[in-house]
Amino acid sequence: MDLTYLLKSCKLFSELDARELDAIQPIALRKDFRKGQVIFTEGDPSRGFYVVASGAVKIFRVAPDGRERVLHVVEAGETFAEAALFMDDYPATAEALSAATVIFVEKNSFKQLLARNPKLSFKIMGTLVRWLTVMRNALTDLTLKDVPARFAGYVLSLSAAPGQPIRMSVSKTTIAQVIGTTKETLSRLLARLARTRVLTYRGNQLRVLNRVRLEKIASSEERI
Repeated sequence: MDLTYLLKSCKLFSELDARELDAIQPIALRKDFRKGQVIFTEGDPSRGFYVVASGAVKIFRVAPDGRERVLHVVEAGETFAEAALFMDDYPATAEALSAATVIFVEKNSFKQLLARNPKLSFKIMGTLVRWLTVMRNALTDLTLKDVPARFAGYVLSLSAAPGQPIRMSVSKTTIAQVIGTTKETLSRLLARLARTRVLTYRGNQLRVLNRVRLEKIASSEERI
């Protein structure tokens, strides 16, 4: 699989030109992980960040009582551990949810590349600011919105062609952890959404039947 193509398909590097992508290639390394394999653990020294080429990775922390709190599920085209560029240690644990191929970008070499190329630095910073805005909004939703609104927002954030089903690469248990609820509560919500013809979730395919209503649920304009 061509590294240039993989880097270009990543949101973080989507605005870079061919010359800028070529400059990243020498400091990028492809790595493969099996399902359930830990990529790094909270507290490990931060050595760089990652681009997901295929599969999915969950980012989580373990609470004092031993329960996992999933912070984010990262899928193909997305990056994780970018904050580690400016930290000594990884602030959370990353684990492959399925067989996954990732591209590792070494921290110090990448920072040196940014220092030599101010234009590249501004492009990367602009992308990171947009990502931080998304994460801030997600945290606000988790704090202020109810479970149906959080789930509706999660579904709307998924990439899908209009009218086409969404192939879910993560389990319902993981989705429940992401939106801060239990699998049982999520299952009851899915049943209500199916009865009211908002969406269906069968097997690993989710199909939005009424996007307008889903948007209203996400914004808390409609209760379900």
